[in-house]
Amino acid sequence: MLRNVVALAAALVCGIASAATPITLVQDPEDTTQWSASFSGTASGDNVFTLDLSGFAGYLYIDLDPLTVTANSAGKQGYSVTSVSFDGNEVDGGQFAIPGYGSVSLWSHVQYDLTPSLYTFVVNGTLLGNSSNPTGFTGFTGSLNIYAQPVPEPESYALMLAGLGAVGFLARRRSAR
Repeated sequence: MLRNVVALAAALVCGIASAATPITLVQDPEDTTQWSASFSGTASGDNVFTLDLSGFAGYLYIDLDPLTVTANSAGKQGYSVTSVSFDGNEVDGGQFAIPGYGSVSLWSHVQYDLTPSLYTFVVNGTLLGNSSNPTGFTGFTGSLNIYAQPVPEPESYALMLAGLGAVGFLARRRSAR
């Protein structure tokens, strides 16, 4: 019985993971510490994305800044984002009016010290109106930037300490004269 429950839970987790859309990061050619990505969705309900940071090697400091999702819901047509979460944490945001454009959902999130791992990003929303949407906007778009600063390896610290030791040795030798 317990084995069947465990197997069912594993199948459910695999099903959720396989339904998620991966967010593909592209490295900035001029700044090798920055990656960016764009993503979009059109379905009502949960739009689940995965952000795979497990490929980053060594010790990393990662800053997700900013994570922005925008969606036009002008004239009650288009798409209305109702909530956004990053790795299970609610993201701040809401509807804002932009003259001549309608309502726009803006969501922004900054998180420091992310570890190399797989993260889940969920956008929940509602498709408004019908298929004859005059705005032509039937979904949401988003973008994110990730900044990664490598932490020095232990060998770098050892070399620095050896250099400081040599400088200290020379200073002591000079003061002894």
